[in-house]
Amino acid sequence: MKTIEQPSLEQLVQRKAALQRKQRQRAREKARSHQAMVDHLEGLKADRMNTQSLARRASRNQCMLGEVSPGVDARTLEEALEVAREMARALNAPDVREGESLYDFERRVFDAWVNYDKFVGHNGAAGGGGHGPHLNRETGELSPGRGKDYWIECCGNFDECWKALPGAKENIDLASLPRLRKLKRPEESKPAPKAAPAPTPAQPISQPQPNAVHFMYVPPEAHRYLSGSK
Repeated sequence: MKTIEQPSLEQLVQRKAALQRKQRQRAREKARSHQAMVDHLEGLKADRMNTQSLARRASRNQCMLGEVSPGVDARTLEEALEVAREMARALNAPDVREGESLYDFERRVFDAWVNYDKFVGHNGAAGGGGHGPHLNRETGELSPGRGKDYWIECCGNFDECWKALPGAKENIDLASLPRLRKLKRPEESKPAPKAAPAPTPAQPISQPQPNAVHFMYVPPEAHRYLSGSK
């Protein structure tokens, strides 16, 4: 009978080390797989929330700073300057100043925008923030936005989240600035028309009624006479 050679102590140590390496590798692969699944689900959730938020903003015509319409960024210098000036007007911030470029002006408006605190604590403020309000470009009305923390901490402030257009750092000619378009004021609700009064029913024609009924005795002969019999 052939004897089975027993592994040496060194071989046992090597086998144990190899087994531990495989276990750690499997654990890492499992963790990566789990994290990938979590990231995927979080991405789907974020996409759904963004889609719902955009649909809600579009129904209310709510634009963020730099947007010409909900979800659509300005594409030209003229569009970017126009929407920045409209936001400055809504925030009661000064218009373009002498020597400012579009980039300088947008930075100044951005600072006023993320620090706007009129909606802080408002029930409709996203995430309890209220800074960075949305703008209805038609009426000039502001509504609670995503909040300061979102734009400063999550997006990295102006330097990280803002994309300057080509030519945005050239000085703006104040003399060539067009007037901002007039705002449409919400139409005052018209009073509801008063309901026409129901026609008064015609009064019935009164008929004279006897004041009393008189009874009298009629003899039988009179009955025969009245009935024409003899």
